[in-house]
Amino acid sequence: MRRKLELLKLQIKSAFLSIPKIILGTIVTAVLVIAISTCIGIATAQDSDMRMKVAVVYPDYDDTENSDSADNNKEFRYIKMAFNYVSEIDTIKNVCTFEYTDRQQAIDGLRNNYYVMAIIVPENMISDIMSGENTPVEVVCQSEGVNNTSMIFREMVRAGGSDLATAEAGIYTFDDLFNGVLKNYRGLRGTHENELNDIYLSYALNRSIYFKTRDISVKEGLSTVQFYVCTAIVMLLLLSTITCAGNMKGESRSLAKSLKGAGISAFDTGIARTTGVGIVYIMIFEVLFIIINVMRLGVPAISGVLAVSTVGEFIASILGIVVLVYAAVSFINCIFSVVDDTVYSVITVCILGMACMYASGCIVSSAFLAPGVRVIGMYLPTNGLFTLACQIIKGTVDISTIMTNVMWIIIFQAAGALAVKIRRDR
Repeated sequence: MRRKLELLKLQIKSAFLSIPKIILGTIVTAVLVIAISTCIGIATAQDSDMRMKVAVVYPDYDDTENSDSADNNKEFRYIKMAFNYVSEIDTIKNVCTFEYTDRQQAIDGLRNNYYVMAIIVPENMISDIMSGENTPVEVVCQSEGVNNTSMIFREMVRAGGSDLATAEAGIYTFDDLFNGVLKNYRGLRGTHENELNDIYLSYALNRSIYFKTRDISVKEGLSTVQFYVCTAIVMLLLLSTITCAGNMKGESRSLAKSLKGAGISAFDTGIARTTGVGIVYIMIFEVLFIIINVMRLGVPAISGVLAVSTVGEFIASILGIVVLVYAAVSFINCIFSVVDDTVYSVITVCILGMACMYASGCIVSSAFLAPGVRVIGMYLPTNGLFTLACQIIKGTVDISTIMTNVMWIIIFQAAGALAVKIRRDR
């Protein structure tokens, strides 16, 4: 036991000798995080209207709108009435706005990223609807550079088209039924058509049927700034392998044999190495956390990122930092133990860490990832690290997230110890 404690003491001493290098790297990254958060906050504050712009194109729009017969053009008036009605629905008006234009201006707007999509309404569309003729509306979107907003709107159009197709099929089937099997009851068709229309409208206008209502607050959801701050925290921990590589590299073959002869197992050396480096990073993050909490008193804007409000939440976040740092350092130690080469270990941690962060939705929201990637990301260690980082800045650290990261610590330490033991026994 005494020898194990001596090993732990040596590892801690070695890590503390590297503090200047570690602090310098942490400060540089922290400055970048603050700069990015500030830029995002300024951009968000300056952009007061984040709604998507959608172009509505009607044939001969200029002639129709500017001519003396514009009021007599029932088609165009009905089209405007329809879009004006749709634009007043809460689900739509909070997301996008409609602008009437001609085809060329709409295409130019798409190329310049002014419009997210263009809806090209065919001529005589209203007449075709009344006569039962299927005349599709053309929806044009950008072929390249699709961003989050266009993806959202595309999903909205796809969902709306699916609902419309269902309603259209139901209405035509209903009419065919009365014209064929129930032709003796045609007098009741009008009443039942009204009931059917009421049913379809109730589904179309009732958002609760399709969506669950959830109140998003600082305690439950993440703002854009908070999301990327958590991303930067996890990224900083994983990239710390660059500054602490000298402390994480494995021992030489002769030293490994000496440790084995002294009764010190591979698991003991892994714990000692992880603890030494972990203590340094825990101290750095704890000090930064306390300083930022104190700065909130004079800089109210920090409260938009750090939402710890009670002593209990503060203590829970302090404990969460310990687990977060130790889990990240355990991951790094595991990679170093398995790869057994300093340069390749650093490269592996960086590449594997970034890939896991992406799959876990730490870089872009998981909503925009492929379903298979999203499922895999839920079971990666970076998901637990990111979740814990989010809970730390919000003051909502819970036992389940702590236990998840503790489980990963055990897995990483066991895997690293197994790799070292296999090399020692060869």
